[in-house]
Amino acid sequence: MNQPQARSRTTFHLPLLCLLTLTACALPPGPQALPTDTLTSWPAPTLPPPTATFTPSPQPSPSPFPTPSPVPPLPTATQQPTATRPPPTATPPPPPPVAVWEGEVTLNTYGWEQALVPTDPDDPIYPYPRLNFDAVGPPAPRTYRAVFVQNEYVQLVVVPDLGGRILRWTDRTTGRQLLYANPVVKPTHWGYRGWWLATGGIEWAFPTEEHGLNEYRPWAYQLLWNGVRVWDTDDRTGLTVEVTIQVDPGTARVRVTPRITNPTPESRQFQFWANGMLTLSGLNVPSPDLTFVLPTSEVIVHSTGDSSLPGPGGRIAWPVHNGRDFSRYPEWRSWLGVFAPGAADAGFAGAYDLGADQGIVRTAPTWVRGVKLFCLGDLDPSMWTDDGSRYFELWGGLTPTFWDYATLGPGEGVEWTETWYAVSGMGGFTWANAEGAVRLTPTGGGVEVAVETVRPLRATVVLYQGGVEAARWEADVGPGRPFRATWGPGGGPWEVEVLEGGETLLRARR
Repeated sequence: MNQPQARSRTTFHLPLLCLLTLTACALPPGPQALPTDTLTSWPAPTLPPPTATFTPSPQPSPSPFPTPSPVPPLPTATQQPTATRPPPTATPPPPPPVAVWEGEVTLNTYGWEQALVPTDPDDPIYPYPRLNFDAVGPPAPRTYRAVFVQNEYVQLVVVPDLGGRILRWTDRTTGRQLLYANPVVKPTHWGYRGWWLATGGIEWAFPTEEHGLNEYRPWAYQLLWNGVRVWDTDDRTGLTVEVTIQVDPGTARVRVTPRITNPTPESRQFQFWANGMLTLSGLNVPSPDLTFVLPTSEVIVHSTGDSSLPGPGGRIAWPVHNGRDFSRYPEWRSWLGVFAPGAADAGFAGAYDLGADQGIVRTAPTWVRGVKLFCLGDLDPSMWTDDGSRYFELWGGLTPTFWDYATLGPGEGVEWTETWYAVSGMGGFTWANAEGAVRLTPTGGGVEVAVETVRPLRATVVLYQGGVEAARWEADVGPGRPFRATWGPGGGPWEVEVLEGGETLLRARR
């Protein structure tokens, strides 16, 4: 959240085999199945123009911050080893379809638009505007167009008028709101432009570091059968950014597919980051029980107000540095942002509130290198809100850090799919992929095991001790219904494997 400054740039090279000479084609009418670990190229899409007026669909009009019908949490069963498999159960009915509808949300919004100041061509942010904070008006209710996406496990509220962000995300298995819900749309002094709307949710930061340049303005959008596609064109580079947000029937997984294209005759540099502003506690503030999950041995400091830590570019051990365990939120005493490109090798990162027993997981292809955490520390909340609420940020991006840029040649594009999903009732997690999360925690007398998958299934959970099978369980698992067990006595190393129909879904060791 620093002001823009002169710095050297590192070019992040995209896989060369995937940058191809292209021919024109139109944007497909619906969502496509996309591999999650390959880079693809395509011609610049022909996109429909932004919607000029808003007409609600015939769906019932939702409230400004809709609360779905409560879905009671499913019980967490502690399973014991069994030598025989229970008789097969009846084939479950197909999951209900995904509901997608248009509506509105109302947010108290400061009068920031009246304070915009045009820039000159010699301004680093031209043609984007600066903001005269002295001219910002007081907050007043304002209505925004919204798209609601819901299945039995997830409800999303996407707001095209505020950069196409996911404004709200309810975990319907627990009833908790995962994202920070700022009660006001308030401009801060942070960001590349020198101002940024601290709105909350998951925003799309493009084409620069920090919060990007176009997160504050309306994006075009298109409804899909299972989600929504939002897009915009950068005024400086001419690059097109598109984000497809999808929720499939019968799964808690939210698929996010960014796509960046270069329709210009020149090579262009850019960054893309998804910035999740989160709380997880259910109280709209991070709790002292919040923990961070980064599968790496060190992190790189981006910026900090903690004088005991290195400055920008300095490296510290993760999770424990100088006796402080930074995987625990209370150790982030002052504002601090760190990059964890090493976590990209494992393909996941996340956070878990042990008190609320609620967490979030992000998975991505290993060539999508950016992972970042930011906590506000002791900063004054009046900088971004009016009610004292706080949040933390979990970022995922194409490039390893804010000092690295990717390049697209004329007619080239890059696309990937990452997944975000909620977990609960696990007591934390230590490993994850797009199918689910695992906790494998050695104890003084053995090991604790927890497994949660993004869709309901009959799983075989196998525990290995020193490479030898020690226990095997059959369990019904799924969103909001984790499998949990303890095993002992004995020491590790421990490994757990989760199978469905003989095929491995997850495998983790500790």
